[in-house]
Amino acid sequence: MSIQTCSAAVRAPELPIRRQSILYRRAAPNPCPGCGQNQWLVGRVMAECAFCETALPLEQNFRFSGLSLA
Repeated sequence: MSIQTCSAAVRAPELPIRRQSILYRRAAPNPCPGCGQNQWLVGRVMAECAFCETALPLEQNFRFSGLSLA
């Protein structure tokens, strides 16, 4: 059994930089970033995926430096 080596450097493709916050939005489809399902348990501050328990903050409660994203 022989092992072949590659002399060329192999680089992984660069992924695009995403500047989005992952938030639960009531008026939009919300696939879970953890498992891809669409069933959520929605509370006052957070929404939790019913399948994998990934938690996301609600859009209307999200504040960044005192400014709302909505």
